[in-house]
Amino acid sequence: MPAVALGAMSLGVAGFLVMLPAVSDACQSVPGTANVSATRAASAIARGSDVLIVGDSYTTGRGSYDGTHGWAQDLVADRGWDATIDGVPGSGYVNTGATSSTRSNYVSRIERRAALDPALVIVQGSQNDWLVSADALEARVERTLRTAKRQWPDAVVVAIGPSAPQPRAETTAGISAAVAAGAHAAGVPFVDALDRQWFTKMNSASYAAGDGQHLNDDGYRYLAAKIDGALEELATPPRGEQCA
Repeated sequence: MPAVALGAMSLGVAGFLVMLPAVSDACQSVPGTANVSATRAASAIARGSDVLIVGDSYTTGRGSYDGTHGWAQDLVADRGWDATIDGVPGSGYVNTGATSSTRSNYVSRIERRAALDPALVIVQGSQNDWLVSADALEARVERTLRTAKRQWPDAVVVAIGPSAPQPRAETTAGISAAVAAGAHAAGVPFVDALDRQWFTKMNSASYAAGDGQHLNDDGYRYLAAKIDGALEELATPPRGEQCA
């Protein structure tokens, strides 16, 4: 067979092989899920699961009708989870909030929850980490999420990025990028509310609290639904595959 024809055949076979996904990869994860299998994710978010949620004032519900009813409380009720909700206003991966104590940052609070046995750990935020450099924040995010994974090796750990309404959301782009990078380095799925454009100029007025920094009741319900949808994405096998 002529060399040119053999070369063309070789290229065709190579192209065909490249396009074929490995069976195990097809069942591993959807894009951006950091190798969390759909089966593991589905089990972790199932009704009745033990869940730990760590976050800031959005997790406590500041801006809601009573100041204590945010997206976390709505999502937990909808999902029927057995949840521990650990929210501290003003806190973050680095920032300590009004307490000014390192015991209030995320990694310290996660370490203090070691006695728990969650199937799912959600770490939310943090737009409060605006005084720290991007490199320092990325390193702290990675350390925090690796701590959660090491502490609960069987749990699915998910990071939720800053999710403020506009125009506040525009100021969190650098923070969101640093949290995304830290989550990627830790091998943890990152849900990017900013990139997904959950809050826009069109809808933010309806969802923002009076201070423009937090969400109102409708906003928290909306955010809970969006996070719920992102978790469902993690639990959905890619390309319709049904994975064991």
